[in-house]
Amino acid sequence: MKHIFLVLALISTISISAPVYAEDAKENYSPFFVIPDILIYRPIGIAVIVAGAGLFAAMSPLTALAQISPPHDAFEITSNILIMGPVKYTFARPVGNISTSGF
Repeated sequence: MKHIFLVLALISTISISAPVYAEDAKENYSPFFVIPDILIYRPIGIAVIVAGAGLFAAMSPLTALAQISPPHDAFEITSNILIMGPVKYTFARPVGNISTSGF
């Protein structure tokens, strides 16, 4: 009984996770982009994240002034542009994916 349960659990795990993983795996993948992506674009992305965080900290007094008027989302917009965009490009994008949108 224990073996049957383990086999059914394994089959259900594989059948549930496989379609989710295979959704858009090869849509924007380029095998020629993997090495430059790992050696050049990811380290540059980390440097841009650090620079954006510093710029965000330096601009926070001006952003606070912009936050006063409606719609009161200046910090959110500024952080999305300076920090979250590079973070998503560097860490959330699959290796070898050329696309900069939709990750």
